[in-house]
Amino acid sequence: MFRGEHKQTDIAQSAIFTTGSIPASRLYPVLLATFVLMYGDYAYDLSSKIRIFSSYVFTPFTELSFLAKDSLDRIDSYFSSQKKLSEEIQFLKKKIIDLETTNTLLQNTKYSLNELEELFELSKSFDQKEIFFGKIHDYKKFPDEVLTISIRTNEITKDMIAFNAFGMVGLIDELQNNLVKIKPLHFKKNQIPAKNIRTLENIILAGTGQSKSFLIEEFKKNSDISLGDEIISSGLGGKFPEGFSLGKVSEIYENEESNFLVVKVSNTFDFSYGSTILFTKP
Repeated sequence: MFRGEHKQTDIAQSAIFTTGSIPASRLYPVLLATFVLMYGDYAYDLSSKIRIFSSYVFTPFTELSFLAKDSLDRIDSYFSSQKKLSEEIQFLKKKIIDLETTNTLLQNTKYSLNELEELFELSKSFDQKEIFFGKIHDYKKFPDEVLTISIRTNEITKDMIAFNAFGMVGLIDELQNNLVKIKPLHFKKNQIPAKNIRTLENIILAGTGQSKSFLIEEFKKNSDISLGDEIISSGLGGKFPEGFSLGKVSEIYENEESNFLVVKVSNTFDFSYGSTILFTKP
């Protein structure tokens, strides 16, 4: 038992001396490095420079959250700006549409005023006659041209003639409650007593069924007529008023199978022009 206790004492002493001893080969370099650092810090303020250098090196990492926040703010600002720009563009587009609508209304008002002014001048030709006005309600071109006019009077009769701002344009075809249907003067086979202003020769103008086109019926080959001659209504027969333009001679050619010339008269009148129709008796 004594030997056991003696052995444990030797082991403990050996452990103490082994643990507490540091070899000089390790101690001296550590002391030298410590001395150098302390001298460098004292002489050259190395600790401050190390702190500054460390701060500079690690600045991107320390400011990473700030950079991330700034980037997010910039992205949000960009998309907010884009949204505002898009809203501004939509607002300007709507404003342009509103201005175009206003401009269209003003143009329509201008046309209406011009039309009414022309009709007013035309109405001076009927000082001794009663006149009535109606609004164009509908226009059908097939199979025949027909204008439907809405009116507010029951005094329209079938013997009245229809005028627009161009002049005499149609005949009443049908009367309904508050509606009048008219056909154009160029309605096929419609016959209008007329005369040549240059020669004062009386002629019969026949509708061709084609817009703005008439033919002079049975015009003899030895008669006097030229391209550009103006043709007006003669008033003969009392169906049409006298002195209204019907067009100008636009074509003349011979028909070898007869003794008559084929003479075409054209005008620039638009049967469906405007919005107002004037009615009066011949």
